[in-house]
Amino acid sequence: MAEFERRADWVWRQRELGSLPFGTSTPRTAEEANRYVYFRKTFELGELPTQAPVFASADGRYQLYVNGRLVGRGPARCSPAWQSMDRYELRPYLHPGRNVVAALVHSYGRNTAWYELPSWEHARAFGCGGFFLQGDVLRADGDVTVLDTDTSWRYLESSAWEREAPSGSLGFLEIYDARRAPAGWIEVEFNDSSWNTAQVLRVPGFNGSSDVVPFPVMVPRKIPQLVEEDGYPRRIVVVGEVTTAEGSEIASLFAQEILEEPATCRALNLEALISREGTCRVQTTRPRSLSVVLDFGETVVGRIFLKLLASEGSIVDFTYGERLEKDGRVHLHRGIPGFDVRPAHRLVLREGEQTFESFELAGFRYLQLTIRQAASPLEIKSVKVKKSVYPVKPQGSFDCSDPLLTLLWQTGRNTVHLCMQDGYIDCPSREQRQWLDGYLHALVNYVAFGDALLIANLLRQIGQSQRPDGITMMAAPGDFAASSFTNIPEFCLYWILAIGEYIKHVGDPTLVTELYPSVVKAVGWFERFVNHEKLLTSLPHWLFVDWAELDKRGQVTAINAQFVAALRVAASLARLAGCSGDARRFGRLSREVRAAINLHLWDGKRGVYVDARNRGVKSRRVSQQSNAAAIAFEVAPQKRWPRILATILDEKRLVLTRTGASDPNPPGLFDEESKVALAQPFYSHFLHRALSKAGFHQALLDNIRLRWGQMVAGGETTFWETWQLNPITSKCHGWSSTPTYDLSTEVLGITPSAPGFAEIQVAPRPVDLSWAKGVYPTPHGNVEIDWYRRDDRLEVSLTTPQRARFVLPEGWERLEVDGVLVGDGSAVLEPGSYQIAAQHHQRKRP
Repeated sequence: MAEFERRADWVWRQRELGSLPFGTSTPRTAEEANRYVYFRKTFELGELPTQAPVFASADGRYQLYVNGRLVGRGPARCSPAWQSMDRYELRPYLHPGRNVVAALVHSYGRNTAWYELPSWEHARAFGCGGFFLQGDVLRADGDVTVLDTDTSWRYLESSAWEREAPSGSLGFLEIYDARRAPAGWIEVEFNDSSWNTAQVLRVPGFNGSSDVVPFPVMVPRKIPQLVEEDGYPRRIVVVGEVTTAEGSEIASLFAQEILEEPATCRALNLEALISREGTCRVQTTRPRSLSVVLDFGETVVGRIFLKLLASEGSIVDFTYGERLEKDGRVHLHRGIPGFDVRPAHRLVLREGEQTFESFELAGFRYLQLTIRQAASPLEIKSVKVKKSVYPVKPQGSFDCSDPLLTLLWQTGRNTVHLCMQDGYIDCPSREQRQWLDGYLHALVNYVAFGDALLIANLLRQIGQSQRPDGITMMAAPGDFAASSFTNIPEFCLYWILAIGEYIKHVGDPTLVTELYPSVVKAVGWFERFVNHEKLLTSLPHWLFVDWAELDKRGQVTAINAQFVAALRVAASLARLAGCSGDARRFGRLSREVRAAINLHLWDGKRGVYVDARNRGVKSRRVSQQSNAAAIAFEVAPQKRWPRILATILDEKRLVLTRTGASDPNPPGLFDEESKVALAQPFYSHFLHRALSKAGFHQALLDNIRLRWGQMVAGGETTFWETWQLNPITSKCHGWSSTPTYDLSTEVLGITPSAPGFAEIQVAPRPVDLSWAKGVYPTPHGNVEIDWYRRDDRLEVSLTTPQRARFVLPEGWERLEVDGVLVGDGSAVLEPGSYQIAAQHHQRKRP
């Protein structure tokens, strides 16, 4: 049944629309590339309404205002086959008398990291671009004012943004001329009588069919609106005078213009940019300009906001990034070759006081402003970022006797939170795509925030990206999914694994009902590549595994091991869905693939699994990734674990390889007979799962301190994508945040043992710590634990809202619960608060 009954029409600018011929025709999307359109509807109210619910959406992105106040932005990223709508209550913004609802809408005319162009008849009839609002203003007397988008709305095409600006996956660079913008257009008093009447997007269908309209299926947003808060720069990095370089590309100007000591340009009260007291005044002399670099002190995600007083024609160019060049200029991040452009924008000012807010989100730490053509002093009254965050609060916590581990837990939490927008984005700076490494983001979320909505949204949207042959896309929705230029097959396996983790942590069997048919199709895609040896062989597309130089030809150990784990999850989902036949089939195949891995990919002489086997020949390359996968995904027999771990934990053997063939650094020396490829931050999650299964908890903590400690040693507040910094490396990457998950699940020892956290296991591991405490959020409430060691005695305070099984760590005995001796191993506890104690087995009994 439809979730939403549609009444309003989609509207856009006036164009020639006619009946759609049945034959071929070219989509009209290019006509609307980088077009901004203002919309307004005015109406009278005799009294305050009782309520005013509306739904809003756009083909592109919109900003919605009522009576001059921002109501919201949207829509959330979505596939055009499931167009997302935002619900708002406008009553707080309305008043008796004249009112106005206004919107700024941006159409892209191209796929972006978060947006997919429409297709089918929609694309040929209308191209792209459009605005939708449906809602009513209700009064106590029963009177209704209808706000639906139709020909009662007025519009104006904006000429303020340069439409021919460069573009990439993050949209278009903003080259904005404030002189061409209608000042005060969001206010009630603005006169829009010269604006045009909006055009309804509707044309007759084929041969008597229903009319062609945009987005036949519209779905209410399933995640909360993002919230905004102001962030301010904390220090001035450098101020310099530059000679304006040749050329019109703004990014090239920033790249060429060398900072020099100010000589002819003047800057007064620069500290006001930091203190927020007073006004900074800048005056330039041609051909010289003044550039200032500001440090926000940490990675921020949001929209740049400037408040200025200027003379007409003054220019402010700005760029931003996560790093600096040696001379203090902002490092211009290039992004993915062929997909991205360097972020550099321009603001041309009108006379007088004005504000500017960038339309698109940006992730950065440093902001560089270059002021040009300010012969009369330009006053900078405010520089800030309107930070955009997903509305979760840090319900989880972790603290322990090692301040470094406490800091690392918090850094991982912060990193993932910055990557929680209208999807689990891989990074806020380079891409902003929703990838399936959201599998790991979600695990961190479970321990830090306990949110269920964003991961459910991701799981649904990846399911919606499924191709007819069964494979899901590595990132969706967005340009990568729409273009089908490549795919990462094992990310489909992460999707299945993420559904399994969702069931463990959240429950919600309705999601299984919804997604299970797609899981069966996905498994079917992989089954086609299982050869007579019962191994996945020569999978097509991009085999990723990790940012490391692994051998991924033929039969790949890590991916086959992951397939075994995904089959087990698929079997459990089949049982939940009541499909016992599928459960048996998936279980049987998982056992067959596991046996084949142990037969064909194990090197008995060296005591490790090789990376791959191609045409019957085992690779000589060995990695932490392949061997961690074999243990973490429960493929390797336990008797093999000691030899494996002795090899892959030997620091003398480990080699930090290039991130791949595109890495500009020269390849290092790699003796395949004796060396082992080091796991990068992403795959270290599975290395840690292997260490946990083997009981190597001290090695797990040591690895966290060694690898992640190096990242925060320089004051970083987020985790990098890889151990090394390459030209396109992100410095805020959610997939690198496994320490946050590890410390909550291993040191605090809290994990779900029944779907939806109906029951938990509490198994703290003291290792070399003297105390630890924290909170783990669950759907039933927070689990609180506080343990410390005193001499050879372990004392634990535990509060659990659900049934719990407390398990003593290895080496501890004489378990006491509330002063009563209950045994040497474990105890089942009903919901409540408990005082638990044990002693180390080396302590002599009286």
